[in-house]
Amino acid sequence: MSTPTTNNSSDPRWFVLAMAYRWPASMLLAVLVLAGTAVRILQQPLPVALPQTTPLSVKVVGGVKVDQIELPTVLVQVAGDQPLPVTGAVKVTEPVEVQGGVSVGAIEGPVDVGSFANPVPVTGVEAFPVTGSVSVKEIGGKIKVNVNPLPGGLPLP
Repeated sequence: MSTPTTNNSSDPRWFVLAMAYRWPASMLLAVLVLAGTAVRILQQPLPVALPQTTPLSVKVVGGVKVDQIELPTVLVQVAGDQPLPVTGAVKVTEPVEVQGGVSVGAIEGPVDVGSFANPVPVTGVEAFPVTGSVSVKEIGGKIKVNVNPLPGGLPLP
């Protein structure tokens, strides 16, 4: 059986205690430094960047009511598997590309149309002015046309 040894060295007692507690003290100091650094980092908001080149994918379930849409700060693309019903008053100031069928009850004011890729059926009882070049391949039903005479008195055949 061994007997406990006593420290017979000439080192002072504070030095022996300092040597014994150097590793626990260094670990405590490292944890305090890391905690202080974490507190300083987490006090600021974390920056989150979203790529603005691709739209966010959002699935809308149920109805959505929009009172007014101001000019958006980012581009908004709307697409769906089925046609999206729109009711109410719509005012468009910028050019809009429309794909698919559109039913319009009334048009107030002039409308500038670049071109149509597909045939457009026109029905209605009210007359509307058409300016520009128009080519008609097929007419279904009766049509009444008023043609202004050419300047200079040339008769029309």
